[in-house]
Amino acid sequence: MKQFIQVVRQPAALTLAVLLAACGGGGGGGAPVNGSPAPGPAPIPAPAPVPAPTPAPVCEITISADATVASGKTAGAAALSACTPYITSIAWTQVSGPSVTLQAARSPTVAIETSTAGVIRLRADATLSDGRTSSATTDITVAAPVSGSFVTVRADHSLRVGTDTSVRAWPTLASGEAVSKIVWSQVSGTPVKMNTDDQDVMIFTTPATASVDSTLVFRATMTTTSGKVDSDDVIVSIDRQAATPNGYIFKNTARVHPYVVGGAYANVLARCSYDVGLYFLDTGTTLCKAGTLPLLQSDAGSGGVPSVAQVMARVIVSHDFLGANFEKFLNSQDAKGDFRRMLAATSTIVIGSHVRPSFYQPATGAIYLDANYLWLTPEQRDVVTEVPDYRLAYDDQLNFTSLGRLVKNNDYARRSYPAGERVTRPESDLILGLGRLLYHELAHAGDYFAPSSRNLNTTLSIYGNVEPRAAAKSLPSDDLATAYPLLSSQMKGLGQVMFLGVTPTAVQKAYTAAEVGNFFSSDVASDEYAYSINDNANSREDLAMLFEEFMMSYRHGIQYDIAYSNLFKDGMTSDQLIVAWGQRGRIALPSIKPRIKLVIIKVAPWIDPAVVDTLPATIQMPANRSWEANLALSGPVNGTPQPASFFSMSEKRSQARFDVAERRHAH
Repeated sequence: MKQFIQVVRQPAALTLAVLLAACGGGGGGGAPVNGSPAPGPAPIPAPAPVPAPTPAPVCEITISADATVASGKTAGAAALSACTPYITSIAWTQVSGPSVTLQAARSPTVAIETSTAGVIRLRADATLSDGRTSSATTDITVAAPVSGSFVTVRADHSLRVGTDTSVRAWPTLASGEAVSKIVWSQVSGTPVKMNTDDQDVMIFTTPATASVDSTLVFRATMTTTSGKVDSDDVIVSIDRQAATPNGYIFKNTARVHPYVVGGAYANVLARCSYDVGLYFLDTGTTLCKAGTLPLLQSDAGSGGVPSVAQVMARVIVSHDFLGANFEKFLNSQDAKGDFRRMLAATSTIVIGSHVRPSFYQPATGAIYLDANYLWLTPEQRDVVTEVPDYRLAYDDQLNFTSLGRLVKNNDYARRSYPAGERVTRPESDLILGLGRLLYHELAHAGDYFAPSSRNLNTTLSIYGNVEPRAAAKSLPSDDLATAYPLLSSQMKGLGQVMFLGVTPTAVQKAYTAAEVGNFFSSDVASDEYAYSINDNANSREDLAMLFEEFMMSYRHGIQYDIAYSNLFKDGMTSDQLIVAWGQRGRIALPSIKPRIKLVIIKVAPWIDPAVVDTLPATIQMPANRSWEANLALSGPVNGTPQPASFFSMSEKRSQARFDVAERRHAH
């Protein structure tokens, strides 16, 4: 069990000297009057004492940290402000001791882990909201490792109020032992409700309000099958933030900072793109003017393609490795410049460990990316929340399951990375998750700000520039809805349930997988997410899905599978999901190709729309065959089972769960 210490650094005493000016009157002689001496000058009244100015109250950061930690376990340290000025920026450095990696060096809370014994000294340098600076140090002693099985909780981190988050317990087991149980408890801080449905992961919501920074400390206690008991604590600090009134754009935000220090817009990126004070109401707006934070296109010039450096100057992150990985991705996987051309339609790229789901916001002109698409190492993944996408539960009452996957050469192009395994993800794999995500979200940006619509009125906000066109329904997605509308009333109704959380009707609950396949196949959407609409005329997601699927096929040779099967239950494998209807490469259907061409002409005019006619032909999946058996489709099939890729039972179970979640998480 860890021991905690709290370190306070006090400033030198504040000394003010008050100088009081003394005035002296010179005595003058004069001729006597009537024999009386002439009166002297009137005495000067003594000045009233001037009180010394009251010195500003001392406001120094403190550090709550683990005093000792066993070798191989994770320790944490949190910098806090307990007075009115709050921490606006912070930087952690290691002063001495065995070398450690600080994944969150610009966050109030850092986690460290090492197998080398010794004393690690950390220093936190903070700037407060009143402009003052404050520093503190703390020592963490790394002791001998625990004998036998032990558990560590990763990772200590910082959050703002009212935010969902998670921490995971990681058992290290001696030979022949297994975990009997893991029990979570709260050691200190404002009590919160803990969700431990999965005993390895604890999910909770931070308190809704906080007047000062504070910490929550949780403990995971593991018991093994041999009776060995071990515990580990984790610190989650609460970074205060003002409550958000109704009508504001963000209910809460996470702490982020510019990836490029000293960039031209570094001081306004977060304020204009990711601040709880932003609103656009009938009474006014706090949105920044386009002259304060313009679209990235302004840096590249008219018709130009932004450089990677120009893009990175618009990135704000919760952790620096997210920016570094994003920069690597642009340098290695944007050879055609598609991503940079489309990023020109954005003002800011926000990448955060607690952004979920990813989205584009026309009010700010920014895209917000889930950090789960950018980790490469287990240590980087540790800081990414495991809180599930809230939309995953929307279809729980339906009687079918929709499945999706990316395929190439009759095999999975994108495989799952189970959360309970410490794995490294190759950089080349990012295109399969981050790439498709960018195509989707940047299609939204291109919808609102097509290449022909990026010359903005700098006296208006970004939203003020686009709102008249959106209200007039003159965006590319509106043109798509007019020229090639979606017609299935059943799929529109299911879209409200699956993606917007509307309660399903009794009729919708009774739909079979075969019926839904028939509803979907008779319409012209490429993907069911196209039906995530608030009214019949809104085709924003329809446009984004068409562009995403086309670009993944055209640039990367990736086809999309979509299918409807029997109801998935946790623990099922891909062999147990029986396809009632399914297709591969649906975007190549003659009824869908004209829709893709319209989208390309509008949002990506540098691509020849004629290439749509070169897409690989659509393949129908044989019904009543498992999802696993439908993986290998060498061409138009006649019902003869094809060989499937080999998966172990655990891999099939993991991949099936991933393919179900894929239908909700990807966008």
